[in-house]
Amino acid sequence: MADHFADHLPREIARKNSPICVGIDPILDSFPQSACVESRRQPDSLDAAVDDLFHFGQKILEIVAPHVPCVKFQSAYFERYLWEGVEAYYSLVQSARELGLVVIGDVKRGDIGSTASAYAAGHLVEPPFAEMDESAAPDAITVNPMLGLDTLEPFIQAARSQNKGLFVLVRTSNPGSAALQDVVLADGRTWSQALADQLRPLTEDPAMMGTSGWSAIGAVVGATQTHTIQSLRQRLPKSIFLLPGYGTQGATAEMTRAAFINGQGALVSASRSILYAHRTPKFASQFGDQWEKCVEAAVLEMKREINQVVGTNL
Repeated sequence: MADHFADHLPREIARKNSPICVGIDPILDSFPQSACVESRRQPDSLDAAVDDLFHFGQKILEIVAPHVPCVKFQSAYFERYLWEGVEAYYSLVQSARELGLVVIGDVKRGDIGSTASAYAAGHLVEPPFAEMDESAAPDAITVNPMLGLDTLEPFIQAARSQNKGLFVLVRTSNPGSAALQDVVLADGRTWSQALADQLRPLTEDPAMMGTSGWSAIGAVVGATQTHTIQSLRQRLPKSIFLLPGYGTQGATAEMTRAAFINGQGALVSASRSILYAHRTPKFASQFGDQWEKCVEAAVLEMKREINQVVGTNL
C-alpha cells in the first residue's frame, strides 16, 4: 500500500525543493499550433480532439516532472469530451504516477449518502477491474463541503483506506466567492472561518495524521485571498493548503507567505500561466515557437519566486 498521503506529499515537496503544483487544464483553443495537429486536421472528430488533449497533457507532464512534486488535473476539461475524455483523464493520471508525480484530481465532488460513496469510489479507489490496468485514481481529490460536513465522511473513509488525501474547499480564489464565503455570521466569524473551525477536528483525527505532523485532509484556500489566509492557517494548523490563483488569476508569491509554517504546509498551484506560457511575450520572444521551452521557463521562474518568499527550509 502507498505511503500515508500526509507523509508522501511533504517528502516530495522537500525532495524537489518545490512547493508547486502545476494544474493541467487542457483547452484546445489555447494550445500552441504544433500541439493541436489532429484537431486542426479533423475539427469535427472527437478522437482527434482527445488525441491532441492526451499528447499535450503527456508532454506537459514530462516537462514539469523534474521540477515540481505535484500536478492537478481539472476533470471538467476532460469530461467535456465524454467517455473518451474521461479515459484520457485516468490514463494521464497513470502517466503522472509513472513519472513520480503526486496527483490531485480537481473534481470538487460533494453529495449525500450513497452518492458521495460512489463519487469517493470512482475518484479515490484504485480501479478494481482488470481491463483498467493502464488507469489509476489520483492520490488526492478536491471536495465540496457545501452540503454539510457529514457528506465528507465517505470521502474520508475512502482516503483512509487507500492512504490518500482530500483538499476541502474552504475559501476559493474566484472574485465572486466573497459574496458567500466572507459573509459574517452572528458570532462574528465569516462563513469560511466557521467551516474551518468545524473541519479542524476531522483534520486532526489520528487516523488522518501522518508522521510528518501534517494531515491527509488539506484545504483549498485561494492565493488571491490574502485577507483570509492567515486566519484560516491559525484555524487549520495541521492541514496542507492548496493555493490556486497564482499567475493568471493575479496572485503573487508574496501573497502566499502566510500559508506556510516554517516553509512547509502549502502547495501553490498555477495552471494557465504555465501551460500556455508560449503566449507570454517574454517567453515567446526568448524561445519563439518552442512552446515546450516556454513551459519549462515558466515553471522555473515560479519556483524561484515562491522559494524566495518561502525560503529553502522545506
